[in-house]
Amino acid sequence: MAEKQKTVAELTVYYKKQRLSSLLFDTQETADKFVEAITHLLGEKGMRETSFKGEIRTVYMPENIVGELDDYAEGKIKPKGTILEMMKVIDGLN
Repeated sequence: MAEKQKTVAELTVYYKKQRLSSLLFDTQETADKFVEAITHLLGEKGMRETSFKGEIRTVYMPENIVGELDDYAEGKIKPKGTILEMMKVIDGLN
C-alpha cells in the first residue's frame, strides 16, 4: 500500500460533558475554523460547558482494505490501526 492514504478530521463536540455530535471535515484546518467560529458564536459563557476533541481518521476504500489484507497475508506489512482492530474483531468471532 504505497499510495498516500486519505484522511479526514473528526471533531467531537461535548456539551455539559455529554457527547453532542461528531462531525467530519476534509482537513484539520477546516475543523479548526469551525471550532473558531463556534467559540466566537457561543462566547465565553457558552464555552464554559462546551468542549471539543479532534482526531485524524483514515478513510478506507474497499480496495484499500483488501489490498492491505493481501499485503499482510503475503508478509509484506504488519497490520496496524483500523485494519488491526478489524482483524481482532473478526478473530474474536471465530
